[in-house]
Amino acid sequence: MERTDQPDQHPTPAQPQPSQIITEPATPAACQQDYAQAADIRQRLGWKDSA
Repeated sequence: MERTDQPDQHPTPAQPQPSQIITEPATPAACQQDYAQAADIRQRLGWKDSA
């Protein structure tokens, strides 16, 4: 018999968040903005942007 005075050991999963891939189309402007925002990450990883 399962105890009812204990917290649920199997909580329900959280609701999934909507994906940006679906909600925001991949336009050239959006891709350029995403690439520009990742410049610091590429620099930390030692990647070189082509000139």
